[in-house]
Amino acid sequence: MTRQELQTNQEYMWRALSGEQRTTVTLAVEMLSRCQLSPEQILIKTMMALEGSQQGS
Repeated sequence: MTRQELQTNQEYMWRALSGEQRTTVTLAVEMLSRCQLSPEQILIKTMMALEGSQQGS
């Protein structure tokens, strides 16, 4: 995969996430900037929340 393709894929992913899961992504960003949990813990919890919401769709 070229660098341009990777960038395009990442941009698409972030647009899709921010559109479909705006609240979850916003909470994750706020937690990353303010919370005392490790970034890894926050991202794992966010991933689990996103996966759960996709299964319910």
